[in-house]
Amino acid sequence: MPWHNNSLLQLQDMYNQVYSHLIGTSKHRDTILQVFCQCLISEGMTSDVDTLGTPANTSSPNRIAAILGLEPRDIRYSLGPNPWLIKVGEMDQDIKIDNPFLRNFLLDHSRSYGLLIDLDDARLTLKLAAPTRKAFGAEGM
Repeated sequence: MPWHNNSLLQLQDMYNQVYSHLIGTSKHRDTILQVFCQCLISEGMTSDVDTLGTPANTSSPNRIAAILGLEPRDIRYSLGPNPWLIKVGEMDQDIKIDNPFLRNFLLDHSRSYGLLIDLDDARLTLKLAAPTRKAFGAEGM
């Protein structure tokens, strides 16, 4: 098959290899995947304020840090300056996964090479974060 007839598949394979390398070789691999999970589930939520005291459809480093029990600076440090993967603004700005290849990669077992994210697990983490946050008196997002 000529290259131009198969170019999308070749581009997808290239992205798969890049994402596998960038995420899979990071010493912050697990945190990165947890952040991506929270970003993706926040996109499908309403803008209503939830039990964490912030709009449910936001994915700022402050909010994700509260959900994961980390410091906001740890989120930014783990993600690093990596425009291939995401856009990270200020601490109160949403982390954005704009690349559709990355979204598909993270959600497709056949492409993610063991880096598949579990949205059900991320939802459970979110459900558990609010009571824990209240119990320990965590303030501010």
